[in-house]
Amino acid sequence: MAVVGLALGIFWAISHFLRQGSSSPSQVSVLELWNNGAYDDILTNSKEELKKNPLEAGMLIFSGFANFHKGVAEDTIEKKLPLINQTVIDLRKALLLNNVPLQPEIHYILGKAYFHKGKYYADLAIFHLLKAQELGYTASDMNEYLGLSYSLVARFSEASTYFLKAVQSSPSDLLFWTLGQTYFQMQRYDDAVKYLRLSIAKTKSKPLEQRCRFLLGEIFTKTKQYDLAQAEYQTILNKNSNSADAHFYLGEIALAQGNKDLARTEWRRAFKIDPLHFNANQRLFN
Repeated sequence: MAVVGLALGIFWAISHFLRQGSSSPSQVSVLELWNNGAYDDILTNSKEELKKNPLEAGMLIFSGFANFHKGVAEDTIEKKLPLINQTVIDLRKALLLNNVPLQPEIHYILGKAYFHKGKYYADLAIFHLLKAQELGYTASDMNEYLGLSYSLVARFSEASTYFLKAVQSSPSDLLFWTLGQTYFQMQRYDDAVKYLRLSIAKTKSKPLEQRCRFLLGEIFTKTKQYDLAQAEYQTILNKNSNSADAHFYLGEIALAQGNKDLARTEWRRAFKIDPLHFNANQRLFN
């Protein structure tokens, strides 16, 4: 749905741009292709037009946006990254031009493209997303992308600010989980527990619920609330009796409480479920 919303938003922006000013037949043709979702044809058309005029603003924008739209829909990094890289090339060229249209949208897509390139580009993601905001652009996923980008550079205070804004407009189990993780990194454990509990209450995803409970168990163990930690790990086992990790962490709690026999019992249970469990092996045989 995010990709569909992105496509509609870009389509509206480019349509508005072409209606407001003069447009060549090639631009109108590409706009029709965009309306029909023919992104491969758009890229072919844009490539041919850019051979004739490498700095034609409309074609650079269409190409950049189409590459991004295709890139984020790919499910492997090998397919995704070349498209994202081309997005950056096209849109950065467009920004070199005088009076280029759609500057807020260009910065917005550039910011997201840099985020998808990974943590070493997170500073550029932040720069362009903030620039888009400064130019008055708004999008439903803007705050979430800013929060994720700040997290990549370990600026968790700023990340939490944007995640909170995102939650206010669109609360979801994943956003609650992300906020819980962020507050955990900041060692604001009470806040982390609050949002992890909200994620558990909202989600229908068993894997997400399990991740939340493991993090709650870690928080309660760190804060020596062992009964609460045990309750989380036991709940995990009640729903997944083959969780070697849950048994291992119950063993860690038993050790912290001075019960070495119970600790070894739990580690052996973890080892029985997963003989390659690294931590259980370390505890039992070293």
